[in-house]
Order: sequence, then structure tokens, then C-alpha cells
Amino acid sequence: MDKNKEICAVVVTYNRKALLQECLEALKKNKGVSNIVVINNNSTDGTKEYLDTLDSNFYIIENSSENLGGAGGFSLGMELAYKKTNADYFWIMDDDTIPTIKASQFLLEKAAILNDQFGFLCSNVRWKDSSACNIPMVAKNWPELIQNGLISVTQGTFVSILVSRESVKKYGVPTKELFIWGDDTEYTVRLTQKLDSYFVSDSIVEHKTTNNLTGISIKNDSDTRISRYFYLYRNLIFISKKYKGKKSTVKLFIHYIIYALSVLFTSKDKNWRRAFVVLKGIFAGIAFNPKIKYVK
Repeated sequence: MDKNKEICAVVVTYNRKALLQECLEALKKNKGVSNIVVINNNSTDGTKEYLDTLDSNFYIIENSSENLGGAGGFSLGMELAYKKTNADYFWIMDDDTIPTIKASQFLLEKAAILNDQFGFLCSNVRWKDSSACNIPMVAKNWPELIQNGLISVTQGTFVSILVSRESVKKYGVPTKELFIWGDDTEYTVRLTQKLDSYFVSDSIVEHKTTNNLTGISIKNDSDTRISRYFYLYRNLIFISKKYKGKKSTVKLFIHYIIYALSVLFTSKDKNWRRAFVVLKGIFAGIAFNPKIKYVK
């Protein structure tokens, strides 16, 4: 492993000050982390005041005056990391991701084995109860480098991925217009279309929230979250259209039309509103076509 290789971590946060503090403390202890970019999505829980106390030589802080969503936060964060540091890699994660002490070391070791020829490397993510979560999609040739502790994958999440500076230069930053849901899918698929990507089993991070998401969908989620699902269905149609072609997108569109009818008749409450959000999202996805942003 090249001891001179440096990592700039990129963390997006919103109203989770205690978890953010834990995340940043864990990152500081990880090998190769030379800077940390923090995008504060207009938090109201004292996060800004906490960030104001941090060392400005190590931390690059952006306190947004509005909530940019995860997509906007990671897009801005990676742009700042690219422009304001000379780091060789960018390590992207949520504010509730707590990396173990050697998480970055194993990512760096695998990057060296691959001679930096990878789309992204993703960590082994675990819930607080140690069960697996944020499991990446495995590629058909997944065992090819398993002897090196690498499993080939086609997409991952922004809970913990490593991207090289060269990849950001060539393939751009996450698409801010996606706002929430699917931004990590779009970005990791974009990278994997150019270079193979891998799951690093030894790089362990904790997704420090309770494993309580099983079975949650627009049919039974709380009514305060219904409107958020617009972005999910819009973005999934867009991603399919961009990367999977017309035939797959037509199939997905029909599937969601049928699903909207299911939402209408089987949701726990507010059936019409829930079904309308699905329909609104998939029809919006047809015309939705944001452009990739490249950092100059």
C-alpha cells in the first residue's frame, strides 16, 4: 500500500449532531484521511455551532442555507473535495456511518491491488445489531477476484464508498437534481459502466440506526413521508431510461402503473394520495433528464 495516498472524506448531515460527532471522530482515526468535507443541510439542532468549533485546516465546512437533499449534498461535497484538496480518493458516507478503525486501511490496500483501476470500492456495512445492510448488487463475475478479498458489484450506496480522484475528473460528481433516493444508484452505475467496482469485506462500517426498515413502503409509511416517494419513482424511471434502455424502461413503467393500482386498494390510509404520488413520479421520470456535472 502506498503510504502517501490520501483520502478526503465527504459527509452530508442533517439534524443528527450526536451521530455526526461520532462519525467525524471515527474518521479522524482512520489511516490516510487527510481532510473531511462536511455539508450541513441547514440543520437546526446545533450542528452549525458544533462545526464552527472544528479545525478549519482539517475540516472543510459548508453550511447550506437550504436542504439540498442527499444528492445535492454529495454533489457539492465531492466538488469541494476535488477543488480544495489534493486527495487521491474521496470517501463518501452518511452522517450515521461509523467506520471501524481499519476501514480505510483495507480500502486503500484493495485500491493498491487494483492499481486504482476501479469504479468504486464499497465497505461491508452493518446495522447496530451487526446484521448486513446496504448490500450492493453483485455482478455476474463476482468471484473473479475473491482470492484478494474483492467481490465484483454493479451498484452500491453512499453509506461508505471510495472513489478515485481520476474517476471524479473523468465521470463527474453525483447528480444533485435527483435530490433524494437513487442518487447513489445512478452514480455507482455510472462508474461501473466504465470500470469494474468491488465490495471490500474487511472494510467494516456501522450504519448506526436500528434495523427497522423491513417492509416499509409507500403503502404503509407515515403520511408525513408520502411526498418523498415522488423522488423515488421519478428517479428510478430516469435511471432505467439512462442505463437500461427503452425496453426495460417500458416494462418498469407498466410495472409501476400496476403497482399504483395496488397502492390505491391496499394502502393503510390516504390511498388516493399515495397512488397519485407513484403516478406523478413515474410520469415525471419520462421527461426528467439532468445532465452530468463535471468538475473543472
